Amino acid sequence: MSNPVSAVAGPVISLGFGVVRLPVGLLAQVTGNGGNKEWGPVLAVDAVEGGVRQVLGSLLGDPGLAAQGDVTDARVAQRTEAAERDQAAQARREVADDRLAQRRERDQEARRKAREAEQQQHQRLEAEKQRREQQERQREQERKQAAQRDEQRAQEVADSHAHEARRARVEAESEAVEAERKAAAAKAEALDVANAKEKAKNARKR
Repeated sequence: MSNPVSAVAGPVISLGFGVVRLPVGLLAQVTGNGGNKEWGPVLAVDAVEGGVRQVLGSLLGDPGLAAQGDVTDARVAQRTEAAERDQAAQARREVADDRLAQRRERDQEARRKAREAEQQQHQRLEAEKQRREQQERQREQERKQAAQRDEQRAQEVADSHAHEARRARVEAESEAVEAERKAAAAKAEALDVANAKEKAKNARKR
């Protein structure tokens, strides 16, 4: 004859844990885990229910109730293992996503540094170009100034030579005039002497 307690134990357990599942189901809906049989609190309730069925089945000598507990426990173990696999896969995905994000960040940083280096190189080249142009303008200005000084010195030398030539020409002309004057005076003196001799000769003839 079947045990009357055992006959009602299964439905009572199902009813009791059905009541327990109500707040757990509401919490699952609120947290976005509605319908997720691998969610931790759901697994916990099922595991407790399976354990209760196993214990009561053993105490009441009801192998069917105990078998129900074993099946529930096995299903909980399978779902727990699946949840752990999902969590491990999710963890690997998160690690992969983190690594991908880090690699993208490093790539972006490398590109940023490359752009900065290129910009700095361009600025250095532009500054060097401007410096060379400034030096060339300075050298050109110095060449022009040197040419002007040389031209000025050459003009001064030419002016000095011209002045010296004019002075020498004036002196030569003065010396020539003086020589002509002396020659004229000597000629006049010679004429005077000749006239005096002629007069003296004429006077002796008388």
